[in-house]
Amino acid sequence: MKKKLLALLLCLTMGLSLMACSGTNEQATEGSGSEEQAVTKLVVWGGVPGESGPQDLVDAFNASHTDIQVEYNRFVNDDTGNTKLDTAIMSGEQIDVFFTYSTDLLKKRVNGGMVEPLESYGVVDFIKENITTNTDHVSMIDDKYYALPTVKEFFGFMINEDMLLEKGVEISDDWTVDEFVEVAKALTDTTGDQTIYGVHPYSGGLPLNFALTVLGGDSYYKNDGNESNFDSKEFAANARIQELMAEGYAMPFEEVFAQKLEMYAHPAFLNEEVAIMPFSTWMLRYVKDLENFPHDFKVTFAAFPTTEAGVDNNFRAYLNNNICMNSKSENKEAAWEFMQYWITEGSEYMLKAGKIPAWSKADTALVSEKILGDNADTLFNAESYARVVMNPDNAYIVDTITTAYPQIVEIYKEESELFFLGETTKDDYLKNLKSRADDAIKAEQ
Repeated sequence: MKKKLLALLLCLTMGLSLMACSGTNEQATEGSGSEEQAVTKLVVWGGVPGESGPQDLVDAFNASHTDIQVEYNRFVNDDTGNTKLDTAIMSGEQIDVFFTYSTDLLKKRVNGGMVEPLESYGVVDFIKENITTNTDHVSMIDDKYYALPTVKEFFGFMINEDMLLEKGVEISDDWTVDEFVEVAKALTDTTGDQTIYGVHPYSGGLPLNFALTVLGGDSYYKNDGNESNFDSKEFAANARIQELMAEGYAMPFEEVFAQKLEMYAHPAFLNEEVAIMPFSTWMLRYVKDLENFPHDFKVTFAAFPTTEAGVDNNFRAYLNNNICMNSKSENKEAAWEFMQYWITEGSEYMLKAGKIPAWSKADTALVSEKILGDNADTLFNAESYARVVMNPDNAYIVDTITTAYPQIVEIYKEESELFFLGETTKDDYLKNLKSRADDAIKAEQ
């Protein structure tokens, strides 16, 4: 009897032990019956408002990648916003992935050790399989890939079509800078309470650059990057902008900067303060935003004019909106996974932001439909959009020389300001550009 009782007590003790062990497992796995999955948190900074596509993209990624969860933060893509991003990266704040929207900033960030080179992640194969078989179209810094383009960014002019029709002005596909000047004059209207300027003179923080569409990549350089190119006749054509400002046919420099329109001119265009404005395709989202930018005119499109008759100027697009990995990120494999997603299947969520995917496998019909939106017939001249933006002859601008690139951009800004304010002549403007840029190149060699 004692032996049976002892055996029973032993069984009860073992049973309680097993139950205890079982209870510990259930707490560790949250009742899943398996080991708890580790979750990697990524922090991503980009220049597009979250509601314009990035948050939908992130939500879709998070739903399909339960082991990686992404937080998206928006910074304004201007000098202040980019300084905020750089400061956060340098301070050690968690930022795993971030966007860079210009070559000069990418060069600065590479030089500052902020950007992870991508060769070890199989970047060349990824580019060939998902972006372009011609890898020369993707920019490199110091012979390395530090970033990947997420969009094809075409640029040209948006024009108030109602004003064109009212003034009886026609624009040819092969117009010149001389003809552009005459069109700007014809569309300027000073009869009402508010002056309507023919053209807005700035694009992306720099003066309108007619030379770029003729020269393409490395337009600031000649002689393999050993000398600047500001003494070329193409850059002399850019100086015509000052003539339009001085004579009242382009928005004056002081007004551009007072309204903070040097980077983004759409508020003035949609408010009918200017008839012509430079655009990239992402700006179409503001034309579609009738709540914040109410207007009742139709927008038509034109390519940049060439510098003189008979000169080809097909360089009208970039592979841009570069996605970068923070060199100090502790989650680099997860960051690379997310970067690939944004470029490929995630790119669909960015169509409402006006972002044409760099992904070579994107559905082109769906892209055009989403970019122009539901009210395309009312808001846009779709035929001109197809002719200008989707022109198969559009060639990509690719910068391969970056010697003193950030310094040259800053010199271009500074000397243009002095010229537009009437403090230097045209000859001195071009001479100063050339001299200062040459000195910057020599200093870095």
